[in-house]
Amino acid sequence: MWKEGFRSIATFFMDSDANMAIEKASLRALMLARRGLLPEESRNMMSLAIAEHIISLPEVLDASHIHLYLSMYDVAEVSTEPIIDKLAAMNKMLSVPVIRNNDLISASFQKGDSVKTGRFGQPEPEQFSAADECNLDVVLLPLLAFDKKGYRLGYGKGFYDRWLKRLSAQDINPRRIGLSFFQQRVDKLPLDPWDEPLDAVAHELGIICYN
Repeated sequence: MWKEGFRSIATFFMDSDANMAIEKASLRALMLARRGLLPEESRNMMSLAIAEHIISLPEVLDASHIHLYLSMYDVAEVSTEPIIDKLAAMNKMLSVPVIRNNDLISASFQKGDSVKTGRFGQPEPEQFSAADECNLDVVLLPLLAFDKKGYRLGYGKGFYDRWLKRLSAQDINPRRIGLSFFQQRVDKLPLDPWDEPLDAVAHELGIICYN
């Protein structure tokens, strides 16, 4: 009898995990399609507005080392080019994500550095030089959706969640800020236990702070 009960419980959790994966996959597809419908000119204007909001934040103004992604234009991400331009003019130390051995790590980056296409189509520095993550002050993250509690929906590989957990375990706690278009906001995201929340989200209309 207990074996049947155990199998029923195991099946319940397996079904729950499968339903969660399906729900997240459906939302990713919806958000990718919605973002892809935005005209390029509109995306560029909104990305510029997001850059202005970012550089007005006290934690960014006070930061020495900022980690941010290099945009993938084929999936219509918020462009980080105007942010990079502005941070470079402010003499900020910059780093960007690279994937090594199935983990995300920080690589030093300067405006104008040559890039190549990474494993998942993301731009990465052509010449890799590991950045010192111990002095990270701010992290600017990509996302497909965000909710009222500050959780983000990424692309489903878990790189950022694992990376942020690793930093936290080393007592490295940079300010986590997502970059998004406002239309990517939802009331509540389906959550896995390992999903890491944001401190704030910057969109074209302003900043939403959670902590």
